[in-house]
Amino acid sequence: MTTGRWLAIKRWKAGYRSADERFKALLDTSPPPASSRLDEAELVCLDIETTGLDPATVDMLSIGWVLIRGGRVDLSTAESHVVKPSGGIGDSPSIHGLTDSVVDQGMSPEEAMERVLEVLTGRVLVVLHAGLDKKLLDRLCKAQFGDKLLVPVIDTLALENRRKSRHHHLEDTRSLRLPDLREHYNLPWYRGHDCLVDAISTAELLIAMVASHEGPVMLADLY
Repeated sequence: MTTGRWLAIKRWKAGYRSADERFKALLDTSPPPASSRLDEAELVCLDIETTGLDPATVDMLSIGWVLIRGGRVDLSTAESHVVKPSGGIGDSPSIHGLTDSVVDQGMSPEEAMERVLEVLTGRVLVVLHAGLDKKLLDRLCKAQFGDKLLVPVIDTLALENRRKSRHHHLEDTRSLRLPDLREHYNLPWYRGHDCLVDAISTAELLIAMVASHEGPVMLADLY
């Protein structure tokens, strides 16, 4: 069974069970066909700053996204929000600079997830590392709406690992951190650990990765 077919079945089952109209709106709106080219689909490049690295326990502190439309980054769609955590933020400000006084003024995680559902309706999610960001979104979505965030996902880190394997570059030990991936694809350096900057950085990275492929690239090739 293809990834798209499996996801469609999961979405149908979740929609049948859900009583939440916001979640049902996401599930009832089909994402772009897997046969679409990048310039034929709308993608949401998203990044989250958190209190740690374990998606099972961390709190979201900020979330930002930008859309890819027509194969280009649409900066008019850029958006970011500070999110108030349920607990303390520990030592994480040393990474992202978000202090207690800043996050105390943030929106609730529930409000943030409502915005995520809105922006992802009919679109594809792009993240640098699905093992953290997507798993955290899945956890929050299930707690609030009863099921995981059932949208197609492009994971740029997984894409790069597949590229290395396909071209027999497994001995390549180059870092897969966002700044290093951007350098590899000849993209400029941006200051990291700001959710919106990292979302834009990931969007540019994906476009550069697709441009490096020979021949046409479909969404199905990126999942």
